[in-house]
Amino acid sequence: MIMMLPFLSALLAIWFSLRGNRPYTIWAWIFTFVIFLAWMHYHMTDKLNISL
Repeated sequence: MIMMLPFLSALLAIWFSLRGNRPYTIWAWIFTFVIFLAWMHYHMTDKLNISL
């Protein structure tokens, strides 16, 4: 479920933009960007466990 969060927040931003609600659209895109930054930081600093 957590992997769907950026897709759902982007869908919410698109829905706000189609309704013409610009301030909510901007905040939804900022929220989506913060989610991507958090994931990027987690995956770039986490130890990569590879079983060979």
